[in-house]
Formats: sequence, structure tokens, C-alpha cells
Amino acid sequence: MINQSKKYKIAIVAYNLDYGGLAKVITNLFLLLKDVAFLDVELVLLDDNYNEEFTDSVVSFGFHSNEKSIFYKKIKKYYLFSKHLRESNLDFIIDLRYRINPITEILITKLLYPKTKILYTVHSSKTETYLPKNKILTKQLYGSSHKIVCVSKENAKIVKLKHSLTNITTIYNPLNLKEIEKKAKEAIYIEFDFILAVGRLVALKQFDKLIESYSKSILPNNGVKLVIVGDGPELEKMKDLANKLDLSNDIIFIGFIDNPYKYMKKAKFLILCSKYEGFGIVLAEALACEIPVISFDLVSGPNEIITNQYNGLLVENQNFDKLTEAINELYTNESLYSKCKLNAKESIQKFSFDEITKDWLNLMQIQ
Repeated sequence: MINQSKKYKIAIVAYNLDYGGLAKVITNLFLLLKDVAFLDVELVLLDDNYNEEFTDSVVSFGFHSNEKSIFYKKIKKYYLFSKHLRESNLDFIIDLRYRINPITEILITKLLYPKTKILYTVHSSKTETYLPKNKILTKQLYGSSHKIVCVSKENAKIVKLKHSLTNITTIYNPLNLKEIEKKAKEAIYIEFDFILAVGRLVALKQFDKLIESYSKSILPNNGVKLVIVGDGPELEKMKDLANKLDLSNDIIFIGFIDNPYKYMKKAKFLILCSKYEGFGIVLAEALACEIPVISFDLVSGPNEIITNQYNGLLVENQNFDKLTEAINELYTNESLYSKCKLNAKESIQKFSFDEITKDWLNLMQIQ
């Protein structure tokens, strides 16, 4: 129950707000909780990269020191980080960091964090990004924490199966629907039909195989282009592949932009074909822009967003021939396309700020 006489103090801990899906999740969770009247929320970053609009609510412990020693800088950073948390008299810490190095996690979990309620999050079905592979070590570090929050139900099942933990729950990543709706209205000057893919151009996202699937579909011969929004180390490789397939005029590389929603709004549909995801927030964002989506039926995420043939299509995991068939089906089957487009926006209301706020407050037992 809410104690009306106090504000609950919460620190959201992350490394940075570098570009990518996790940065968007961190930002949305911060905005969501910051808007609750009886919460005092602070974003605590161990590095310096963050959006200037959050300056008043961000505490950063990046390498400000002029010392030459990297070791000394790290020691100082973590000392100041721990000191700040202990002096803040926090009710909750929400840990959104990648947690890869076991030694670092032992230090942070056992020595640096104050004795308060800590909520650890797992954002990927590749759980070793957030929890050690060693089952005993995971239990020692996180077994007695307030909760481990997974971003999908299947993600939670994976963690339970691997680590036999009982303090696991699921809260979906929130969608800032008001922001999406506003940004989706911005004009783009494209005079052709197109399908869309959005994300970092890295091996995990498999844009090369998407390009090949698109090349085998009927879309290029029907004047429907593939627009790719995003940047990354594989950009030049993707451009070379488009040239090799004689599709340089049919595949448009936009690069990174702050507002992908204006492209989502105008696209025929969006495709996700990653090797794995935790949630796949880009699918929900596209549905919020009222377009259907196609995704592999990954181990975790998409099948909790997409209802097959209702708001999009789920494709056998990693079957790129089936992906090509799905592209052709959604393009040619007008009744299926209309049905999925009609149901798109309503299907993702469960991810709205209002709904996810309730979930977080219930979890912290302060609603």
C-alpha cells in the first residue's frame, strides 16, 4: 500500500544510453516511473553517454578524472557510485546493466550495493548476458534479490529452467505510445511502396539474410523496395551485398535516425529476422504505427507480441525460405493484410505506459 506521507526513492542503474534497443528500454522505464507522483526516480549511469534532456535527473560516474591510470579511474568510479547509492537512502534499485563479468558482479552485488530491495532485469533469451552460466554463482548473487524481472514469459521460463530460481517475474518492455503517435506524423518524402527493417547492422540481426530473402521474393519485380533504418559495423557489407544482387536501387539504407516511426507509419509492413531477442520491441513499435509485422517465431519475444494471421505473421525460426513465402503472402493476400493492419494498434495496448506502470508498482508493492 502507498504511504502518502513519503516519496519512494528509486535508482535505475545502467551503463549508458548508447544507441540501441536497451537504451530505449532504459529511457522508457525512466520516463514511465518518473511520471508517478509518489516516486522519486534517478537514473544512475556508470558511463557518460546520455540524452541531455535528462540532465537534471541523471547521475553519471564516467571517467571524469584526469588521472592517467585506468585502474585508478575505475576504482574511483565504483567508489563514488557505491557512496552515492548508500547516501541516497533508496527504497529500490532497478539494475538494467549487462552483467557479463562474474568478478565485477560479485563486487557490485555483495560489496557496492546498499542493503535495499534490488530488482535485476534480463532482456535477452541469451541469458548469460545478464546471469552467469554457473548455476551456483547465479543463485549466490541473485537468488535472494527482491525480484529478477524478465521481459517475456518465455524468457522467464528459460531463466527458471537454467538456474532453478524462484524469484522470477515477467514485465514487458513499455511502449511510449504518445511519443510514437506524435513522431509517426512527421512527413517523409518517399514516392514508392516499401517494406521496412529497423535495427543495428550487426550479425545478430541477420540483415544480409533478410536482403537475400527479399531478393527472392516477388517484391522487387513489383516495385516494392526494402528500406533499412539503422547503422552499425556491417553497413558497408550490406551495401556491397545489395550491389552484388543488383538491388542497389531497390534497397534503401537510411542510417541511424532518432525517429524511425515516420518510416514505420508509411511502410507496408516490418520484418524482424534476428538470431534471438528478449522481447523484440521494434515489432510492438511498428504495430503501434498501425502496420503489420513479420518475425521468426524466436525462442523468446515475438510470439507474445504477434498473434499469427491476426496482426502479423510468425515464421518458423531461422527458416529464410519460409520468410520469403511470408513476405509474398502478406503482400499478395489483401484480406489477410487488411485484417492484420486493422488489428495492429489495438493488439499492443497491453504494452502501454499505463499498463506497465501498474505492473512495476504491483511488483514493488507500492500501489
